[in-house]
Amino acid sequence: MPALLALASACTFGVADFLGGLATRRASVAVVTLITNISGGLLALVLVVMIDGRWGGAALGWGAAGGLAGLVGLMLLYEGLAGGPNRLVSPLSAIVAATVPVVVGVATGDRPDGFAIAGLGLIPVAVWLLAGGDLRLSDASLRPVSLAVGAGLGFGAFFVLLAQTPDDAGAVPLLAARVTSVTALLVAAAIIRPSPPPLRTAGIAVSAGALDMTANGFFLWSTLDGELAIVGALVSLFPATTVLLAVVVLGERLDRRQTAGLALAIGAAALLS
Repeated sequence: MPALLALASACTFGVADFLGGLATRRASVAVVTLITNISGGLLALVLVVMIDGRWGGAALGWGAAGGLAGLVGLMLLYEGLAGGPNRLVSPLSAIVAATVPVVVGVATGDRPDGFAIAGLGLIPVAVWLLAGGDLRLSDASLRPVSLAVGAGLGFGAFFVLLAQTPDDAGAVPLLAARVTSVTALLVAAAIIRPSPPPLRTAGIAVSAGALDMTANGFFLWSTLDGELAIVGALVSLFPATTVLLAVVVLGERLDRRQTAGLALAIGAAALLS
């Protein structure tokens, strides 16, 4: 069950990031991120009402810290996706995001079995191949690479911090995360005063925010019974969804290396399950 929830989180994150990247091409990163966070925050509020979670300092504190880390990661990712190349930014951020919870999980006592270790080993290779099998800095400037690494560190920290929340907290940490990030974004918007986006772009950003919160919910659920190292690695497979959407929606084609990466990603998921 934890593995399936983590995979559901990965798929939903992939769709959310794809939509967020589309919106950022038509509006500023600050505006898109604010809209996605407000949308996600409203959904988190609904989840808190529906799920009987326990309010407490640990749930609010870890959630708020995770919200700041996730906000940094999301803004850096959107900025990277807006400038591209997307095939570099998304998978590279996923590799870094997967590494953080794996390292923390193993350091705090997680002991994956042999199949899980094999699956963990396939994750970086799968993501690298999905990127086209070429992450050389000569193919891109240092800026998108730095944005991807920064985004990955932010997401990885978010996963680790959210996993520290009490099991009986329900969706309270997610609401705390969104309240914190929206507050920070509103302060930034008051200073920067960015232009409002077109209505269609705003709609895409709203959808991205709702899906992002849904993915967070799946992740939080998966950590209740699953090991952080395994769950974090599975969630890092989200670039597979982004690549598939690029094929279906944008008409892009997978080359042989990306096809092999997709196959390895599926194999890794099976081993980790």
